[in-house]
Amino acid sequence: MKSEIAMKRILVLALSLILPSLTCAQEAAKFSGPLAEMMAGKRVLLVSAHPDDEGLFAPLLAEVCRFNGATCHMVVAADAKSPGCIIPLKMHDLEKCSSMRRQEVAASAANLNASHEFYGWRDVLSPWNDAGLDRNIHEWAQDMGGRNKLVKRISETLDKFKPDYLLGFDPRHGTSCHPNHRAIVLLAIEAVKQLPTEERPDVWLESDFAVPTTAPPGLAPIIDGFGIVRWPNDNVATTWYDSNFKLPNGRTTWDYLVDVLRLNSTQFPDVATGKVTPSPTPEHRRVPFVKLADINPTQRGMCESFTPEFTRSF
Repeated sequence: MKSEIAMKRILVLALSLILPSLTCAQEAAKFSGPLAEMMAGKRVLLVSAHPDDEGLFAPLLAEVCRFNGATCHMVVAADAKSPGCIIPLKMHDLEKCSSMRRQEVAASAANLNASHEFYGWRDVLSPWNDAGLDRNIHEWAQDMGGRNKLVKRISETLDKFKPDYLLGFDPRHGTSCHPNHRAIVLLAIEAVKQLPTEERPDVWLESDFAVPTTAPPGLAPIIDGFGIVRWPNDNVATTWYDSNFKLPNGRTTWDYLVDVLRLNSTQFPDVATGKVTPSPTPEHRRVPFVKLADINPTQRGMCESFTPEFTRSF
């Protein structure tokens, strides 16, 4: 009964977010910057591991998918049958948790004017470091019949959707060092490289730092307050997306990031109920992106100093 009530609340919230903007959806917005301008009217694919991972991409997706004619699609790799509901909700029924999270991300995708699909891969628990990344890919490969089967599944999405742009977390660290974040993007890059050169999408990677428990001095309070910061000591050229940008419907693109948190209420119950409103300073509402061509996606070592202690026993 409680889960049914929760789902009804999600649907009501989703409709309340979508309906007021329908009259504005066809209006052309001025571009916030180069990322939005280049993706306007194109086909944009987001490859992620979990429901709610779309959050940091939501400002950009809202601008290009809702207001500037892009056709957008979201991949969610993992089945969300992890302890993801235990900490926020004390819910130990993983099947129920997975069902709720699938409905949440469906509402979130609709709010961004994007389609979505699930791969249903196991939500592997492994240490949030390089060894954990290796184990994550190994276990996915065991489950699915080999690493080539994982890459083939992503290739099927690429063949069907034919994206001009592919978005994902920076696989050098996955922003939070979560191995699922890193694994799915590394596999997606393998799939992209199997395409003929002229058919390969441009790959842009979100590259913020989101490990508050082991953050350098001064960064933890910003991250805990939902602020966005660049990965420490990384000198790769960065293109910033400014989420302070105001859209024709009067909302900022940051508001769509907050929508993701509200709609994924199993993970952010305090935001969903209004107890917490993510409102970092304008400086920390900017989202950093790097080009795949500017990094070595298989670089090791960036997470070794920041692995959260609670993941070391996985």
